[in-house]
Amino acid sequence: MPARTGRNWLVPLLLHLFAANYGWRPRLRRYLKSRDGWMDFTVGFRTLDGTIRAGLRFRDGRVQVLGDAPPDADTELCFRDKSVIRKMLRLPPNEVMNLLLRNELSIRGNLATMSKFNFLLSVLLEKKHRRMAARQAAAQPDGDDRPADREGSAKLAARRRERLPGKPTDAVRHLDDPYLAEYSLDDFPRLRKFLNLHFTQKPEICAERAVLLTQWFRENGFETDAQGRPWVPVLRQAAAFRFFMAHKTPRLRADDLLAGTTTAKEIGVVLYPDTHGTMIWGELLSAPYRPLNPYDISQETRRVLHEDVFPYWEKRNVREIVRRRYHAPLCQQMDERFAVFFLWKTVAVSHTIPDFPRLLRLGTEGMIAEIEAEPVVAGPAGEEKCHLLEAMATVLAGVNDYADNLARQVAAEAAAEPDGPRRSELLALAAITARVPRQPARTLHEALQAIWTMWLALHQENTNAGLSLGRLDQWLQPFFAADLKAIADPEARRAYIRRAIELVGCFYLRCTDHLPLVPDIGNFLFGGSSSDQAITLGGVTPAGANGVNDMTYVFLKVTELLNIRDPNVNARFHPGINSDDYLRRLCEVNYLTAATPSLHNDRAVMASLAEFDYPPEHLRDWSATGCVEPTLAGRHMGHTNCMMMNMVAALEMALHNGRHPLMNWDLGPKTGPADNATFATFDRFFAAFAEQYRFLIDQACEYNNLLGTVHGEVRPTPLLSSLLDGCRQSGRDASRGGARYNTSGAACIGLADVTDSLLAIKTLVYDARKVSLAELRRAVDDNFAGAPAWRALALKKAPKFGSGDPEALAMADRVTRLTHDAFAAQANYRGGRYTAGFWSMSNHVAFGCLSGALPSGRLAGKPFTPGLTPVPNASENLLDPIRDVAALRPEQMNNNIAFNVKIVPGPRDTHAQAVDNIRHYVKTYFELGGMQMQFNVVTSAILRDAMAHPEDYRNLLVRISGYNAYFVTLNRDLQLELIQRAEYGIS
Repeated sequence: MPARTGRNWLVPLLLHLFAANYGWRPRLRRYLKSRDGWMDFTVGFRTLDGTIRAGLRFRDGRVQVLGDAPPDADTELCFRDKSVIRKMLRLPPNEVMNLLLRNELSIRGNLATMSKFNFLLSVLLEKKHRRMAARQAAAQPDGDDRPADREGSAKLAARRRERLPGKPTDAVRHLDDPYLAEYSLDDFPRLRKFLNLHFTQKPEICAERAVLLTQWFRENGFETDAQGRPWVPVLRQAAAFRFFMAHKTPRLRADDLLAGTTTAKEIGVVLYPDTHGTMIWGELLSAPYRPLNPYDISQETRRVLHEDVFPYWEKRNVREIVRRRYHAPLCQQMDERFAVFFLWKTVAVSHTIPDFPRLLRLGTEGMIAEIEAEPVVAGPAGEEKCHLLEAMATVLAGVNDYADNLARQVAAEAAAEPDGPRRSELLALAAITARVPRQPARTLHEALQAIWTMWLALHQENTNAGLSLGRLDQWLQPFFAADLKAIADPEARRAYIRRAIELVGCFYLRCTDHLPLVPDIGNFLFGGSSSDQAITLGGVTPAGANGVNDMTYVFLKVTELLNIRDPNVNARFHPGINSDDYLRRLCEVNYLTAATPSLHNDRAVMASLAEFDYPPEHLRDWSATGCVEPTLAGRHMGHTNCMMMNMVAALEMALHNGRHPLMNWDLGPKTGPADNATFATFDRFFAAFAEQYRFLIDQACEYNNLLGTVHGEVRPTPLLSSLLDGCRQSGRDASRGGARYNTSGAACIGLADVTDSLLAIKTLVYDARKVSLAELRRAVDDNFAGAPAWRALALKKAPKFGSGDPEALAMADRVTRLTHDAFAAQANYRGGRYTAGFWSMSNHVAFGCLSGALPSGRLAGKPFTPGLTPVPNASENLLDPIRDVAALRPEQMNNNIAFNVKIVPGPRDTHAQAVDNIRHYVKTYFELGGMQMQFNVVTSAILRDAMAHPEDYRNLLVRISGYNAYFVTLNRDLQLELIQRAEYGIS
């Protein structure tokens, strides 16, 4: 090895110990072999200062320590210094990737190979890692030192026991009390039982999909078929899908009213090794013991993933194909540092809404008949269309294969069940599953079963991240009305309404039977997020009539009763058309659940999409996707969460002449040193910020387009395409631009932080001349340690967005216009445009961890504000932030926003007063033109108690930024961010 100083001997020694253990211990050496033979790969190690350069080469079942980091390494780990290498060799596997979020580690090369090495390390240190995980799990997270409310759990329970009555309004025709106030969860023991399972059953990693598909590809080929001929990708994917669906376990959960499960487990974690599934490789041993959101995994699943599935996909997943084909472009390297942007297309392309009305109207057999009747012209386009049509028919036949197996399973269980109510239910369900989704649905029960069967099938083709359900109240209302029309007896009608609530409740809880695969780093990037299956209620119909109907209220009742994080319920409200009684019910459900549904102003959302010139009947049919993003259901491939963009990174790079300070990386254009000589006016500095911001947007869009191109070639989606208008007619898969409408949507994070920082620079440097730009930059770099007075000036004297200051509002408007225009100038790989939204999932915390101090006075590592919510100290009253957020122009925010408000009733408020006070705020906000608003109706004192006593708050729902989560499953930083949000009284 090259010469080393005496203090650098430890790391080489540890690598030699690793190599010796795997070279000579048979129990360990067997992990070096896969179904394809010995795992041959190389890992490089180096430090930024060059004090350590080494490698490990795995070849023919042996491990060799190298004296340098080889240039041909499959993956290379670059550490801040040698102490981080020692730390990594001691950390449990779930913690290793989190070194990325502390900027202590960066990875170059194949991330799947890195995860494989992490697994081998965990095998060697398994016992030690288990002890460490046990200590982590036992440790109570630190809260802040303010008082907690030990009566919080009891107060929330008491709140949920009282309900308001309603009266028929809007388009309600069959419910005497649309609020359905007479029903509580006690009236639905089946739902209570399933709900308890949801909270107590530990999710288990299910390898069924991964194993069966890998088996098919091994036998039939991926790049070429079994005869060595190049595959037509869409035909390959269709054939593999049908094989899987024909062999998928047909399962019915005990006592359920809907048949079929997403996985073979009670609550399963779905694996997609063709996208991001290999990210869990390093945690196969530690996943059951990690402190946040652990997963069970059987020994057999662990074995087959390590020896068979993951080795096959190690170089065949979308990320790695892009790396090889485009030679690890800069945009990909930036994405893998997590600090400036994160792209979802490494995981999924499924942020859209299928055309379920078509399925309900035609059934799969009718859809196949339409496909077979579709005209085809000669030539290359005709050939592509023939391939797509054949693939669509194949995947729909695969859905039918699974549905037939499911029907047989239900019939067998019905035959084995003794006479009684459950046997009657099973016989009815057997008849339903024998009919749908093949045939058009006739009843509410058939419609829900048809949607569920197709929904679980779609999640076998596309990653379960953000694929959304759309306007179920509109689409199911005709079945509800037709069922009731056939019932004359008042008691029978009442029993039917109760059964309709129970059926929708079963559907919600079916949607909780699967979770997205989240490696531990995801607990920090997307804390507490589930699959984000958005349902949209209310608003107006495509014809412009009032769309709030009986089923709207049935869904709201189920949302209230179950109080679960997913499906993610979004409610449209159209001022002047939808009633105040409906708005009052939306606010009551928020009060009862503490966090849902999210509320959207129909007028503002439609105004935000006006630039696309959608036909009015299509525009009025918009639905929320994933978190809050607008999609024209069944027509629109919007991939509305294609990227999470850190706006603050551009500001930091403008202050450092294109260098990202925390990553210590010269990335952006050289806009000049941050001093008053270079930037004589604020507008010149803003121009530098804009140039850095456009550079980041250019890079993110380039990577998104590369990923999307590869998706279209190696992972097309013929089943989803069969349920998107335009694909069949155009002959192009949805991943290749076949849908009628095509866009890509970004989530831009840190608007309030950027706005306030720009205002601080303008005010302190250029207007008041209190400090030079160079001095302010040095203070920021020092985290204000030597300049507390300048931080105090920034916090107290500079205008703040959300304070009612017109200059602050103008600055926010200037930044949103820049964002919109920069994205609108980009074309996506499907021929559409990019849209810009201002919401954050939980990346406002993760990006905050990777950012330094800001001119606004925010300290290094602290979270940004969620969505576009103003900072907590912007104003002491809620009306100021309401007015400022509402005044932003929707036309500049065409991928929607998340405006988060923590609002609490007064101690003397009655239930009705609390609800009405919330309603007044929402109505005011919407009348001022605000787009979206969401609540946490819970005090910080209750959240502090939940942090200290999680056992009392298993179902405490909180709104992060566009999605819901259970507070007790969140990481400490995210919990504290929720606690520290501004809290407004509503008395």
